[in-house]
Amino acid sequence: MTEPFGPIHNLTLGAIRRELAELIALADTAERPKPTAINPTDHPMPGHEWTVVEQGHPHTSRSYPWVVRAVDDPAHADAVYVSSPDCANPGEDFTPMNPTDARRIGLAFLAAADRADHLARCVPRLEDHWRVAGHAATTDTASPPRSTPLQPKETR
Repeated sequence: MTEPFGPIHNLTLGAIRRELAELIALADTAERPKPTAINPTDHPMPGHEWTVVEQGHPHTSRSYPWVVRAVDDPAHADAVYVSSPDCANPGEDFTPMNPTDARRIGLAFLAAADRADHLARCVPRLEDHWRVAGHAATTDTASPPRSTPLQPKETR
């Protein structure tokens, strides 16, 4: 009998334990973060603000923040406002984004971060063991079919 996700019997106990630790860590971080600040009504962009300063890493030395805002002003409440470290004035210049697009980008960030963590640690994920037309595929040679497209749905 073939398992739906590939040869699970080939996984070591250590690999299963590492995968379980990753799942527990994911469950521990599933709560939405609280705002870093709540800007008062007299602020130019009143509402909730989340600021993330990147951790140090070998590819860059920048320390500019990512700032994401949800503005309480009814005239501007239909967008998420993002200031990235690459803009002209980080933390001051904001780009409006449709909330649906902001969610899609957030999910793409999560998926890419998950993939990078697993590749950097050389830990196979259980979901990466799948079969296509009876042939075993590995994480390095093929990708599982995407279940959620990152393209917006067409509207009529």
